[in-house]
Amino acid sequence: MPQTVLGLDIGQSTIKAVLFTRKGLTGGRILATETLDINVCGGMEAALKKLAENKSFLNTPCCISLPLNDIMFRQVSLPFHDDNKIRKTLPFELEPLIPFAVSEIVTDYLKVHASGLLVAAATKKVIQDWIALIESNLGEVSVIDVSSAALTSEILEKKEAKASGVLLDIGAGSTTAVFYENGTIVQLRSLAIGGNQITAALAADMSAETSQAELTKINADYSSVGAKVSDLCHKFCLELKNTIEFMKLNDILQSDLTQITVTGGGCLFPPLKKELENYFALPVETLDLAGSKQIEIEGNLRGKYQPQIMNTALATALRIFNGKTSFNFRQGEFAAKNVRIKFKEQLRWAAIVAGIIFFLAAINQFLDYGMQTQRQDNIKKQISMIFKKNFPEAQAMVDPVQQLKTKLAENKKTFGLYEGARDIPVVDLLKEISSLISTSRDIVITDFSYENTDVSIKGQAKNIDDVSAIKNELAQSRYFKNVAVGSTSLSKQGTKVDFDLRIELR
Repeated sequence: MPQTVLGLDIGQSTIKAVLFTRKGLTGGRILATETLDINVCGGMEAALKKLAENKSFLNTPCCISLPLNDIMFRQVSLPFHDDNKIRKTLPFELEPLIPFAVSEIVTDYLKVHASGLLVAAATKKVIQDWIALIESNLGEVSVIDVSSAALTSEILEKKEAKASGVLLDIGAGSTTAVFYENGTIVQLRSLAIGGNQITAALAADMSAETSQAELTKINADYSSVGAKVSDLCHKFCLELKNTIEFMKLNDILQSDLTQITVTGGGCLFPPLKKELENYFALPVETLDLAGSKQIEIEGNLRGKYQPQIMNTALATALRIFNGKTSFNFRQGEFAAKNVRIKFKEQLRWAAIVAGIIFFLAAINQFLDYGMQTQRQDNIKKQISMIFKKNFPEAQAMVDPVQQLKTKLAENKKTFGLYEGARDIPVVDLLKEISSLISTSRDIVITDFSYENTDVSIKGQAKNIDDVSAIKNELAQSRYFKNVAVGSTSLSKQGTKVDFDLRIELR
């Protein structure tokens, strides 16, 4: 395993790099850091080439954290815990939940409550593009994690076993909220408030230019905050509170928060931290990962290293030394092909595997047909109990997996509420659609989904002319780049037209 690693925290507007070297089993030292504005550099590839100008970053194993807008998260429940079974079953469970074919995605998961799983999915093209981009400019990619998930897995080592809390990574354009409970991550969400909005509110209160407000925010050069900043901080807390209540309502989070930890550039704004403490009546901890782990810092970086800015990049570098505590898309067909493992480690793992094989062979001698039959009967009883518990109205159990999948799909069509991954709230999209479609039209919307840059609408209209008119009306939206009519057909009654619209956001 490599001892020196480059951790890359890739955000919407910046890329942060930490070069870390391992010492002993737990110690280490930060050798170099870099923060680059992607837009100022002229794009992501130009920013990576700029990083490569630092020769110490070149040809070093890289661990990267991807931004949340590249990832989809889903909650899945399976009646078994074996990793091989889970990975074989997962694509079929995700098929009705994501807007991509299962052959086009790569997934990883974390175990949460009981038989629940938190599944992260990304398109294979996204993963391929990131690997090609990093490896053509810097070095081999060893781990591909999700922004802030790696950081949360690091802080969970220090938290109480049954604590329920949230890590808020307050970036420039948005905030990543990572919720954890009982020692594991249970969900990740993006909140549409970040440092840029704080600066804009401060500029409005001061009646000053944005650059002056940003400098004032960084230097904390103000005696009190105005109405705009106070309203924004309150709105942030309210959005976080609503997210928590939604998760508790859907049984994703079992209890109220007992811990709040903040990081990122926005956490350096004291009024926001104070509002969080007052609103939730909890102390708010500002994270310093290097300090908490007693990681050494190179002499030329002392006084310059900003832990709140570099926490996620450092946690990403540490990710290669940890077990399965977070996500990793560098697996399966994307598994690293040149992992450098010392010969002694190879022998140690070979001895462990050989020991396991001999142990299993010895156990197998004591298993007879009667024990296997008993186990099979127990499994059948468990399947029957699970089936009856979740589908009591079924007359008979024929194919339990397919029957439950069909029932789950029906429930999700009836009760599901899909959330978009853009900064545009679902409520705003619904309001926009309602205002654009003429009230004189006889139209019923039966299904609405919103994922990344795609919106799908299904419904019934009086006739095909109304469908064309609705398409033209929605094309006038400031949010929509393209509106296309999918399939159309007569309804079962034959009096109306079933239609399907696909909308691409700007």
